[in-house]
Amino acid sequence: MKTKLSVPAYISIASILLFSCNFPYQPKQFVLPKIPSFFIAADSITSFTNSTNVKIAYTLNEGYQYVYFIDFSSATPTPVRLKKPLGKESIPATRPRISPDGTFVVYYLTPGKDLEGAYLQRLDNASTPVLIAANGAEPHWWMDSTGQLYVLYSDQIMSVLSTSLTPNLNATYRQKVSLMGDGSLVGKPEKIAPYAMNGGMSKNGRYLCAGYQNAAFYDLANSVLIPINAGMQTCNPSIDPDTAYPPVMMFLNIEGVQNLNNPFLGNADFPSPQINKHQLIFIVNSANRVVDYVPLTLAVSKFGAYVEWQEPEWSNNPRYSMALGIIDDADADGIIIKNVGDNQTPKELLRITPGKFKLNTTSTPHLWIGK
Repeated sequence: MKTKLSVPAYISIASILLFSCNFPYQPKQFVLPKIPSFFIAADSITSFTNSTNVKIAYTLNEGYQYVYFIDFSSATPTPVRLKKPLGKESIPATRPRISPDGTFVVYYLTPGKDLEGAYLQRLDNASTPVLIAANGAEPHWWMDSTGQLYVLYSDQIMSVLSTSLTPNLNATYRQKVSLMGDGSLVGKPEKIAPYAMNGGMSKNGRYLCAGYQNAAFYDLANSVLIPINAGMQTCNPSIDPDTAYPPVMMFLNIEGVQNLNNPFLGNADFPSPQINKHQLIFIVNSANRVVDYVPLTLAVSKFGAYVEWQEPEWSNNPRYSMALGIIDDADADGIIIKNVGDNQTPKELLRITPGKFKLNTTSTPHLWIGK
């Protein structure tokens, strides 16, 4: 039986204290390493993903945080920096996500707590950003059963869910878009939920998900919130792009005993219900049941010391995701995770930054795998 989420009434972002999920965003100084790329060779990506058509979008802080992408199908894969909106070059860009066809990216600008716009942009160093919404945050792609493409976004950086289903100060919107030329909006945005659901929508269009102060699915068919890990903060929510029914959500934990139905307690790599912050990437269904997880110890045993996971995000391919293995306050490795969501098949990991130069701790990478 689905129940409405019982959490404190809406509280403004400025008045709550949350553990770090890379917010508020305060970028550290970073100097971009010289081209050629510091990423792993393209043939390693091809072998790992079984695809010769792979792209990764991410951000780098060069004093100001920019969106980059690298196309591993090109003759010489080289990082490409996208132009920022005119007059907003100094505002950090974050959370790029590549379109289903691999030609565009969405992202948003924020100096830490304020919203400076969600944007649509072709993956081309000469492309012009297209404003989706001046108050847009956490944009995600979604395609309906006819192939029509939309961008979903909320109007709040960190989701603070209220106790009732009456409209509150925040919401989630769906904007139809065209990818012709430099891209454009089609019609006006549609409000689809009276909450800031910041983790995307299931493939069948029925469920949204959210995390941060509280985690939940939102069932659009029944206008009901389904609480997940109640009473515990979560970070970086992301919904499975292949979900039909029931939905499955990926997120990071905050330290403590999680309020989850967890059949994996007692596993060698999950020995205790008491866990430290961002040590596990959880995958949980709408019954609040853990269906899979990725322990940080798996990355540590393969690549060396990491202090935590950050920024996990599902790929367009439902059996792959990407996350950051945090090395220290400044540096992180980009790590592709294979067989995610499949607890019957051992996880495989690929570190895409194996050398001296690394990503930032706030690089928010997204993996796209073409056919």
